[in-house]
Amino acid sequence: MKDKIYFPNLNGLRFIAAFMVIFSHLELNKPYFGMPNYFREVKHLGKLGVSLFFVLSGFLITFLLLMEKENGSKILYRSFYMRRILRIWPLYYFIVILSLFVLPYFELFNITNFKMNLVNPFEYLKVILLFLLFLPNLLIQIKLVPFATQTWSIGTEEQFYLIWPWIINNGKRLKLLFIALIIGYNLISYLVEIKDFQNLPYFNMIKGFVHLLQLDVLTIGALAAYLLYSKHKILFFFANTPLFIFSIISTILIIALNVKLIFGNSVLYGFHFAVIILCLIHNPKLKNLLENRFFNYLGKFLMVYICIIK
Repeated sequence: MKDKIYFPNLNGLRFIAAFMVIFSHLELNKPYFGMPNYFREVKHLGKLGVSLFFVLSGFLITFLLLMEKENGSKILYRSFYMRRILRIWPLYYFIVILSLFVLPYFELFNITNFKMNLVNPFEYLKVILLFLLFLPNLLIQIKLVPFATQTWSIGTEEQFYLIWPWIINNGKRLKLLFIALIIGYNLISYLVEIKDFQNLPYFNMIKGFVHLLQLDVLTIGALAAYLLYSKHKILFFFANTPLFIFSIISTILIIALNVKLIFGNSVLYGFHFAVIILCLIHNPKLKNLLENRFFNYLGKFLMVYICIIK
């Protein structure tokens, strides 16, 4: 089955998410050029933008898989993985090749305090191997690779795509399974913050990798897709205009006040984004809110652009 389903407003939502990430990255990179910056004040914008992207990814891929399962009684793994390879691998490996073998040899990209500094060939080989295995979200815990650190999010999505068709194909009572995954992942995220574990070997690396898996926001997107696809009776509650307005205002306040909970921050953000997505797709009063050529074009263009920038 081809990935040709179209949902209104989502390109506009991608544009908003991309703008948040780009704005945050601009402030992040200013210090490398000796420029004053406000990264501390806008750092959370980038995180929220990335969370929105992951909710969108979980939503879209789950909806497509549910359609494929219904139409063919099962998901064709080979076809699914081939579509993902053709869509993601060329750009991913293009960025990796540029970052490792091209940009470091141009004076223009020789930025002070932003160098890879590999001490021996074995370390270089380890970096290449982790990139080849689509583990940049593990690599970033070990070594920062200039101009390729943003690939951690591609690694996170690829790891999600690796297991998700099997879960959708074989999982029973998907709604409860998704809720269990969200709760379970957050419990693990909480456990890795316990100071008693800090002295364990490789603990900080494992902790960082767990946080970058982002399984909760991806699964929140999947849960939203399940509600929409199954036309669940609770959908009318999640896709009404007053709740949409509340979610927008609440999200703006979260951003403006930089709200942080002791536990479950990503779940708070993820459910806000899921409500917004369901409203923009399912509520007829909102079907054209972000649906115009400007947003459609920029939403598609910036999806590629944010994979390249650092």
